[in-house]
Amino acid sequence: MTSALVIMANGAEDVETISVTDILSRGGIKVTTAAVSDSSTEISTAHGLTIKTDILLKNANDNYDVVVVPGGYDGSINCRKSELVGNILKKQRERGALIAAICAAPGFVLAHHGILDNTTVATGYPGTTDEIPVKSDKDVVIDPVNKIITAQGPAFAAKFAFTILAVLKDVDTANKVASGMLYTHDITA
Repeated sequence: MTSALVIMANGAEDVETISVTDILSRGGIKVTTAAVSDSSTEISTAHGLTIKTDILLKNANDNYDVVVVPGGYDGSINCRKSELVGNILKKQRERGALIAAICAAPGFVLAHHGILDNTTVATGYPGTTDEIPVKSDKDVVIDPVNKIITAQGPAFAAKFAFTILAVLKDVDTANKVASGMLYTHDITA
């Protein structure tokens, strides 16, 4: 079964965290949520929701088809500070497997941990992209060569999640899930 690891840290953006988890699950992806914490599987989102994750990040395996990093300023800073997040992302890249990040996470997390290089096209939330070597102003960017999907922020959370689903499965699956959710925008892979 196709699998996803969604990394969640205190301060993660609510809609980006929930949208990706929900849409990938609806699309038949086995989603594992993991807290960036030494001891608690609960995280507090940017707007005060408490989410109980499936596991602690330190207990995640190395065999996910995609690793997703939601944004949010504080959540991204917390992922940036985590050596474990960096190691998981580096292993994912070495395996040639998909990585996805949204909002502040492309610049604050992926770039900081060396995932984005001068061949990787990426986008992110305005004001958080200084560390991204090759920037795009598109709302969602797929870099098929480097197997990285990035998006600008909360307004594009659903489009970001449907794009991940389309890349992992196919556009038809993403469109079926989108139709059931009354999402009417074009989905590409």
